[in-house]
Amino acid sequence: MAKEVKAIALLSGGLDSVLAIALLQRQNVRITGLLIRTGFTGHKEGSGSGTGKIANIARELGIPLRIEDIHEEYWKTLLNPVHGYGKHLNPCMDCHLHMIRVAARIMKEENAELVITGEVLGQRPNSQLAHQMKIVLKESGIEGRLLRPLSALCLPPTVPELEGRIDRKALKGFQGRSRRPQLELAKELHVEHLAVAAGGNCFLTDAVFTARFRDLLRQYGKERFPREDIGLLRIGRHFRLSEEAYLIVSRNETEALLLQPFRTRHITFELENVIGASALGLGRFTNEDCRLAARILGRYSKAETGAQITVNIQEAEISKRIRAAALIPDDPLLKALRIDG
Repeated sequence: MAKEVKAIALLSGGLDSVLAIALLQRQNVRITGLLIRTGFTGHKEGSGSGTGKIANIARELGIPLRIEDIHEEYWKTLLNPVHGYGKHLNPCMDCHLHMIRVAARIMKEENAELVITGEVLGQRPNSQLAHQMKIVLKESGIEGRLLRPLSALCLPPTVPELEGRIDRKALKGFQGRSRRPQLELAKELHVEHLAVAAGGNCFLTDAVFTARFRDLLRQYGKERFPREDIGLLRIGRHFRLSEEAYLIVSRNETEALLLQPFRTRHITFELENVIGASALGLGRFTNEDCRLAARILGRYSKAETGAQITVNIQEAEISKRIRAAALIPDDPLLKALRIDG
């Protein structure tokens, strides 16, 4: 009897990664799912109700799930990508190669012999063109051990295929950006209900997120960027007040609560005499910057147009109060200062 094939499969929760696993399960390949967290994806990893969560997807597929957090090591890849960026701040080629290398390490640890991905040839221009897939294969160091089941017939065979332990004819030759073949295969494999539409939802492909990230990188520099503050880029309205002063204003009560854990490291701005938003200041604020921040905060309050508002400012052990006129809602200054991509 032929030796069982054991594999590590990258599992993002997207349709393609689910299909790649389900397709190989037809051939009794023993698979462990691998979720890699870079710190820049919106994975739903919990095991609560709903099939959109990756733990549930792995459970329904009947495979164990291993989670690897590479947040710290990923920063080098993000800030210094060998193969450059995509449209925004997304180092797709380097990111994918990093993940394959992590999967290769796990493959050895788990005594497996294949890494499986849900890549489709030509689907994504930044990382899935034929020559780019060859680069990833070569630089990953696992040639013959990286299987892309959905496009396998368009690519060189892996070792288990050559040995006849995986039936190459039962794999697919999908290519191009059409999703129809995958949707049809999902119905055939009865997994169309499992996958979430956008998989990991990489924030680095989002125009607003990356505009804010680039702006703060210019302020701090790559070496001094406060990595613990990356979560702030997805909260609130963002304004560049001056070269060293960056303001984040909450949009609602939920966001005000989300800002709370960051208060000890940054300048806080709170309205005293009127209901409204709260804000954080990142960097160094001059008195002029503080007054402008107060006026912006007043704009997002219940104060009447142009009314005088009082803002309490806390920076480390220093407290002060500023009275200023709230900016009017359509003040062109708001648009000029806002960082929104």
